[in-house]
Order: sequence, then structure tokens, then C-alpha cells
Amino acid sequence: MGYRLENKDVDLSGIKPLKYVPTKKAGDVYRYKNNVLRIFRENESHIEEETARYLTNISTERILLPKKLLFYNNAFKGYTMTLVSQKGSSKKIITTPLEELLRTIEIVENDVEILSQKKVLLNNAAPNHTLYNGELYIVDPRKYSILDLNTSRELEKINYYQLQLLLTELIVTELNKNNYSQQVLRNIKELLSSRETDERISTHLNNVMNKEKNIKQYIKNRF
Repeated sequence: MGYRLENKDVDLSGIKPLKYVPTKKAGDVYRYKNNVLRIFRENESHIEEETARYLTNISTERILLPKKLLFYNNAFKGYTMTLVSQKGSSKKIITTPLEELLRTIEIVENDVEILSQKKVLLNNAAPNHTLYNGELYIVDPRKYSILDLNTSRELEKINYYQLQLLLTELIVTELNKNNYSQQVLRNIKELLSSRETDERISTHLNNVMNKEKNIKQYIKNRF
């Protein structure tokens, strides 16, 4: 029978692997038309078909979810996702003006709220499952879970907390690699002192940076 995307036969003989993807652990990743196509490898853990199909019915902007399911001889073999532009992929969160960063975070938070209402737990939201090109994308849903809950309130708290930890880790990773230009230092100072970011990331960022003594002392000295 060959490959099918949902109920349509597809020819995948000419597809090319993407040169850059945040993670390939969930399978091989290709560009297919205007989408990303993830094809599972043999004997490798991946998202369950039932979970993937459930996620195809949820609409989000920055937390990327399966769009169409791929089958080979009726066996579930992968899925398509939205293709994110690589333009701007060299951009850094810590050099993004605060107002722009807050807008980006708000869009992802809206996605978290949507997924929480749909009883989706954001497992494994890690830096190597993200892409930042001026906008933040979370791109690997293979360990997401659908929970049987009466209310989404507690799940929403858990998902928001995971997002906050993810943002913190992304920023600290960039801090460890950056040579701290004056612009970066101004952005960090604004980020840490802003009331608007307090609930989102600044508390977590301060806690983590307390452990990163070399970074915190360096910033203090430069300020």
C-alpha cells in the first residue's frame, strides 16, 4: 500500500532531510511541501497514534502539534507539522527587547492555556525541543500526554510552570555562551526588574542565577 497521509497516497521518494532541526530523537525530519514531515525510526519511542490524532484537532500558534498522520501499510509512522522559517534563527532571547519578548511569551502562554483546557500535559518541554527566530516555538510533542481530569486548573499550573522553567533554562544557556555586551546587560537588568515578567520568568531566573555565581557576579560588576 505504501505511504499515506491520512487517506491520501503520497510519494516520498524525493523528500529531503531538513538541515537544521532542534531534535532528531523523535525520528527523521524532512521538508514535505510546506510542512515538516517526521518519520519514526524502527524500535524508537514516539507519540502514540491516539494521542497524535487527538492533538491534530487542537489549534495552537507556537506550540507545534501534529497536523496530518503518516501511515505505511496501515501502520502509524509519523506526522506533519508546521514548517518554521529559519530566518532569524541566530537571534537570542537575551537580546530581544523586553516588550517584544513579553509579546512572544504571551502567545506561547495562550497556547498553554488552550492545551491545558484540552487536558494536554506538556511533557519534555526542553531547550533542545525549541526554535527561536525572534518568536519562540516548541516543536516536539512526542511525550505529551492526554489526562483524564475533571478540571484543568491544576494542569494549567503545571504546564505554566514547565513553560517558566523552559524560558529560564533557555536564557541561562544563552548567558553562559554570551560575552555580555552592554545591550545584553541592559536587557537582562530590565528583564529581572520588570514586574510584568515576575510571574513568568524573573523569579525562576533569579533562583537559577543564584546558583550560577560567576554569571551573577559578572553582571553585578558590570552594572
